[in-house]
Amino acid sequence: MPTSPEYLTVIERSLAWLRGMLVNPDGSQGVYERYRIDAGQINPWVRPDCTMEVARLFMAYGQYVGDATNMAIGRRLATYVVSLQRKGEVGWLDGSFPFYRFCPRHAEEVDIGSLEAREVTFPNDNGKIPERLVWFYRQTNDELFRSAVRRSLAYLTQIQAEDGSFSRTDEGDEAALKGADFVAWPVIALMQGAMLFHEEEYRMAAVRGISWLYEQITPSGRMRTSFETAQTEAWRPPSSETAVALKAFATVARFTRDPAAWDGMTKLGKALIAWQDESGAIRNGDEASRDASLQNDPDLTDMVYTNGYALLALQDAFRANGNAVYRVAAERLAQFLARVQCQGESDQWDGSWRGSYSLSLQRWHGRANQNNELDEGGMYSAYTGWSTAPIAYGLLRLLPKKK
Repeated sequence: MPTSPEYLTVIERSLAWLRGMLVNPDGSQGVYERYRIDAGQINPWVRPDCTMEVARLFMAYGQYVGDATNMAIGRRLATYVVSLQRKGEVGWLDGSFPFYRFCPRHAEEVDIGSLEAREVTFPNDNGKIPERLVWFYRQTNDELFRSAVRRSLAYLTQIQAEDGSFSRTDEGDEAALKGADFVAWPVIALMQGAMLFHEEEYRMAAVRGISWLYEQITPSGRMRTSFETAQTEAWRPPSSETAVALKAFATVARFTRDPAAWDGMTKLGKALIAWQDESGAIRNGDEASRDASLQNDPDLTDMVYTNGYALLALQDAFRANGNAVYRVAAERLAQFLARVQCQGESDQWDGSWRGSYSLSLQRWHGRANQNNELDEGGMYSAYTGWSTAPIAYGLLRLLPKKK
């Protein structure tokens, strides 16, 4: 069973890999999204959401061990993300962040995306970013982060639809992106912002989002996937959106008495723990949820969309009500993640976690079934954000407090 010193070793291996994925060694231009193992190359996308996850890990690790260099890398990464925030001239998108920036490492490199794809604004990414900006502002008291958080949260309140989802566009379209992942992350950010700024508008928006999420809980207690509710994100397994929604419910429950938040946290927590394998991993789902996603094999455990966020969600649920069931589940998951971290495979991705793992074969296995060349999330993707950074940050939160 891994111990706290071993968790620290796992975290430091992760950071060593992440340093090799920085565009500049000092962090001033962000971090590449992932290493594509089957293609043998780094995907030269710098995503604001991934960069913020990596930034928080560097900063938090630096704080824990008392290392100014790592703290400085984290701060520069976060400052770079703020520089990408849209400002004023883009109207209703003011305060939002684009999907990615193409940062080729040589002149011949061609973007596998398009100019239009770079500018897409996703509600889930734009929820993850301010949650981490809130964290940075709490650590630094820097006006740069406070202003960025405020503008980001104002954007989220602007795109919230009447039903509580975050799907409104400048054309008034409320049909697209009505899925759990696209609602849960904005809810988390708004609730954190409400507590930081004592802003009732943010709290009410978070509660409206929780109400929408609550309606998507199935009779079995899991979250309906975005594939089920909006025919999108077909490769995201049921475990993923149940885990992220649990984090949202736990965040709101921790700071309010909203009955939907407390009941939803209980239901989703029970469902997620029911999918926990004896190894500690969270299975993609069960036989009853096979039609909820194209990534539907219950023998697999998803390392991109599920396990890191499940670790954080279980920790947050324990913080909300102190039920040891959540703490034990989180510790079992952490032990599994520490055991399977990539080691001795390749210098190109050792220290990361690949995207999909077979519990019966006990090795990396499985594809994400996106049916395109990206193969996002399968065994051939090693992510900086989404996977490695949130997993390592979850392990860091399990380390004993420094005296």
